[in-house]
Amino acid sequence: MPKTSKIRSISTKPGDTARPRDDLEKYQCSRCGKIFTKQKGNFPTSHSPLFRRNGGYMPICNSCLDDLFDHYKEALGGEREAIRRMCLKLDIYWNPELYAMLTKGGCTNSRMKSYISKTNLLKYSGKSYDDTLDEERVPVALTDAEAHDDDTLRNTPVASPSPVVLPDADTILFWGSGFTPEFYNELNIRYERWTANLPKPLNPADESLYKQVCITEATINKNVALGKNVEQAQNALNNLLGSLSIKPIQKKEDDDALGIDSTPLGVWAKRWEDKRPIPEDDPEMKDSYGIIKYISTWLLGHLGKMLNIKTINTKLYEDEIAKLRVDRPEYEGEDDETVFNDYFGNDGGDLQ
Repeated sequence: MPKTSKIRSISTKPGDTARPRDDLEKYQCSRCGKIFTKQKGNFPTSHSPLFRRNGGYMPICNSCLDDLFDHYKEALGGEREAIRRMCLKLDIYWNPELYAMLTKGGCTNSRMKSYISKTNLLKYSGKSYDDTLDEERVPVALTDAEAHDDDTLRNTPVASPSPVVLPDADTILFWGSGFTPEFYNELNIRYERWTANLPKPLNPADESLYKQVCITEATINKNVALGKNVEQAQNALNNLLGSLSIKPIQKKEDDDALGIDSTPLGVWAKRWEDKRPIPEDDPEMKDSYGIIKYISTWLLGHLGKMLNIKTINTKLYEDEIAKLRVDRPEYEGEDDETVFNDYFGNDGGDLQ
């Protein structure tokens, strides 16, 4: 039976504790021992559940934070690796896109404090290094039996990581920066599904709303898998669907039941054309020449005939009238009784 690594589908982030936190009047740095009267401005903020009962602040002061960052920057030979090591030690969310945002703009604070401030953005709020591990799909340790089986460890093939397809510049411009490549791909799939039957291109307002629908929907599914509360995100999704008038309660079986005040004229015209299309033109009226001839003959020609004006339209009118005229037959050498019987349809019998 082949051995498999023990990869769990649940999140690696631990749950919150119910133990209450007592209010403190003084706060001491756990590294340098310096005492402060308040945390705000003296300690960096944290989204880690390890420090949640510490008022949402880390236990080391800002000075120690910068001191540790400088140490790792020198020891590891680079700013990027130093920030990642700090994130690992202090349970801070790490994302390469976040670091890219840090390098694009100027920073008034130290580099480490500036990175921590980026994690407070709504898109990354509430995340810790456990989320980094989940996003990178880092497997947990093998089972105890496999861990003590040297032969199994030596013979277990190491799976090569799947290549990461980076999004193109247009995709990043459309959705914004800061997402993972997998998340970009999911957003593109959802956007295509939502807008497949809509006329392209969408107007800017609808396009923006559909983008927010895709981001919110994808975020809800991700947070559900991680066991997070999604009630607020679901309410936001319902509001977006309401703005687009595509909530299930807004859909009617008969489109004609929708109020005319809330429906554009072009939409009504399309519905009418789909349900009761305009019939085909009469064969005599299909081309423009036939219509012009009809007007020239029966309107202009008739008017010229009435006013005794000789024009080409009058000639057309006379020719058409000649086709419809019935000439009275002439009877030569016949008596009046024969003519009378011919007019009134008598078959030659005696008149009563």
